[in-house]
Amino acid sequence: MSKIAIISDSASAIPAAIRNRYHIFQVNDPIIFGEEVYKESVDIHDLGELVKMMKDKKMVASTSQPAPGDWEEALNIAKSSGYDQALIVPISSGLSGAYQTARLVAESCQDLSDVRVWDSKFAVMGSGMQAVMAAFMAEKGHTLDDIIAALQTLQQTFDVRFVVNDISHLQRTGRLSRGAALVGGLLNIKPILSMDIQNEGKIGAVGKARKMSGALKEIKTALNQYLTQVDFPVRAIVVDGNDPKLGDKWLKDLQHDYPTVKFERGVIGAYIGVHTGDGAMGVLWAHDWETLV
Repeated sequence: MSKIAIISDSASAIPAAIRNRYHIFQVNDPIIFGEEVYKESVDIHDLGELVKMMKDKKMVASTSQPAPGDWEEALNIAKSSGYDQALIVPISSGLSGAYQTARLVAESCQDLSDVRVWDSKFAVMGSGMQAVMAAFMAEKGHTLDDIIAALQTLQQTFDVRFVVNDISHLQRTGRLSRGAALVGGLLNIKPILSMDIQNEGKIGAVGKARKMSGALKEIKTALNQYLTQVDFPVRAIVVDGNDPKLGDKWLKDLQHDYPTVKFERGVIGAYIGVHTGDGAMGVLWAHDWETLV
């Protein structure tokens, strides 16, 4: 039986304990300050650290995709660890060139019998959840074809709403693909965003609120609509961008209002935080993957 390695990237923000539990390999994404390149999870550990660095350096950071050699190194480590196949699950091709680069590396890899790349169409724990499900299935002996089929099913059920304090970061980094007119030029608002996960995996504005409490209300409206349309168990993840107290408050609120939904907590890491800015909040939801496999 083939042994399948699952490889993710740090922008997926999979907690270390979960990565270790499911033996998920991670490529660390680059964060750039001028001529200096730092690796997420190695040199910059969280969004709070990034925010401090930007203040100290009086510079805004930018990002780049992992180099081909980073994916090659992860595949080599997987091979030396006893794996003979691999599935790479990077963040959305609509947000980064990582997916395309990983595909080129996969196509040229001769050391493993089969290497595939899955476009998560997501980031943070949206892509992370997909990698975790893949790793769970690999551990249980499922084939790559089985895993890809399950990922296709799961991905079709995803939705997300997140809110940023300042839309300028997404505009500056070119990650806002649609709906800019909805929020552009307005002061003192919280832009509410989503991702077209079933299409290109790009970010678009879908609404606005004056306060974070109003944003949560809008998110609940979207979740309510989703829950009325599905007949399967739902798992949701509350993520915060350097505001754990608010994240915990949102989690408690949502758990109270939606007792049938399985909630988890996650974070917006430094790499994605370059684009969302400090203090972003989000909730993503999908079919509970544990009931799919």
